[in-house]
Amino acid sequence: MENPLGSDFYRSVFDSIPSPLFVVDDDVRIHAFNKAARPLLRTQAGDTILMKGGDALGCINAKEGPHGCGTSAACRGCVVRAAVGTACREKGVVRHPQRMQLESGRGLLEMYYLVTTSAFSGGEVPLAILILEDIGGLVSDQGLVHVCMHCRRVRDGSQQWGSMERYLKEHLDMGLSHGVCPQCLRKYYPEAAGPNPGI
Repeated sequence: MENPLGSDFYRSVFDSIPSPLFVVDDDVRIHAFNKAARPLLRTQAGDTILMKGGDALGCINAKEGPHGCGTSAACRGCVVRAAVGTACREKGVVRHPQRMQLESGRGLLEMYYLVTTSAFSGGEVPLAILILEDIGGLVSDQGLVHVCMHCRRVRDGSQQWGSMERYLKEHLDMGLSHGVCPQCLRKYYPEAAGPNPGI
């Protein structure tokens, strides 16, 4: 198969992207990958081409199936596999967070990624770009955001408690707008809710 990346210019652009990036088909077979993806791979670079992603990355679910990646019970709910399939079939973009457990030379790694897929035109078979953006710094080591059950303040990685608004702004560059849900409208503002406040 011809290299879907083509010229040295496109290879340079591909390798300059700081997140692991793969070109995969609808069975998540790797057709190309960038420099940032190499540390994640359990295989030699040349052996990775046309290998399924879960096998190349050491996904713990891949080894549970009779034929590796895509064949275990857990693979049916795999966010990566579903996102790639959607991108290849519908030519759309899919973004979804995913916790992954990968085997490495250092033992079991628990990684948190924002999985992004997008259709990629590069040959005879439908392909997708698969990007794994590390969002591990946004969650605790157990994959949880610690929220006080009373005041709803959030504990960050330095064990400091702060507002949910501040946490979202600092970690996701995201703000909040405020409103009143129907239940609170009825409870706190019954005169404004009227007889049928809706949903």
